[in-house]
Amino acid sequence: MKSFRYNINSNGSRSGWYVGPMFYEFFDNKWDAIEYASTSNNHYKAYLNDASWDKADWTREPTESIEQLQKNHAEYLREKYDTLVLFYSGGVDSSTVLNTFIKNKIPLDYIYVQYVEDPDMSFNRDVHLAIKYLKENKDKLLGAQVLYEKKLDHHEGNSIYNFKEQLREVNWQLRFHHIGLSTDLKIRHPNIYKKVEDNGCIIAGSNKPYVYRDKKGFYTQYVDEDDENWGDHFLEMFWLGEDPSLQIKQCHLAKQWLEEHNLTRTDKIYQGEDTVQFWSLNQSFGRESIDEFFFQKHCFSDYVGDRYFRQHYGKKWGNSHWAEYFKNWHGTQSYFDLIKQLDKLDKKFMHTDKPIGWLTEKRYLE
Repeated sequence: MKSFRYNINSNGSRSGWYVGPMFYEFFDNKWDAIEYASTSNNHYKAYLNDASWDKADWTREPTESIEQLQKNHAEYLREKYDTLVLFYSGGVDSSTVLNTFIKNKIPLDYIYVQYVEDPDMSFNRDVHLAIKYLKENKDKLLGAQVLYEKKLDHHEGNSIYNFKEQLREVNWQLRFHHIGLSTDLKIRHPNIYKKVEDNGCIIAGSNKPYVYRDKKGFYTQYVDEDDENWGDHFLEMFWLGEDPSLQIKQCHLAKQWLEEHNLTRTDKIYQGEDTVQFWSLNQSFGRESIDEFFFQKHCFSDYVGDRYFRQHYGKKWGNSHWAEYFKNWHGTQSYFDLIKQLDKLDKKFMHTDKPIGWLTEKRYLE
């Protein structure tokens, strides 16, 4: 594999991986970072806006409301980029982003909605609700073009299902489905992708606050595997701007919710089955919902996979089609070729046979 690395001060990426005694080498591809860290025996970690976030005081909660900070960031994105593409699922994250633009009359250029297989299938209920909401609010979209597209087939783009030679070309989390919104846009709408390349960004309503408590107190920290678009050049998570005020605010609000409920970790709530807790926590840091269907995270279900690939896709909420994809691929030549490459990895980058997540800096909130 050929490694691509950059000086961290000149690359300009918002997220990625860096390696080296002083963390000078920056990568936008995890497999390249692993290869370099293996051969050079250097330290490594995930990078998340560190160049600007290191300057902020994370112990002080911003005095502005969460709504004002959301508005500020939407205005920042609109002023910075010529082309804004929002990937909209109808969930609480992307709905909060969309409604921030609507309420403050800030125009988006494109709203991208994905569906799986037949758009009329029952397991696309989330898509149906999202489209219904967009139609009901058409007059408020300020001319944004709505793109309604099928998700990438498993044999398109950077899927593990069409693995041939280079590990760096497949999604770095080794999930069954595609990783990277840029890949979707590039394949489905190359003309719009070119606009994003020229001066634009893809907005994703992701990155709920991951807040934990240790002996020193509450802190926020991210793991690269928690976000499927980590390292994406053209992605601007709504919450992860150069000014971390919005991120700091929602972390403090999540911290306060944990204290009130005598809990210590937000990730357990995001991954759990308790609908009441899930929605209560989301509301505490400003998330909105267009329908009660989105109060719970529906993708968590039975495990499917083997020693290399584990995911929560099963029978619940109609996700069994993912399991069928895996069964059809398991044992194929592409599968065995990929396993051979994984077996060559330095074992310090593997945990229970699958790639580990790289941690960002701990940022204490108190």
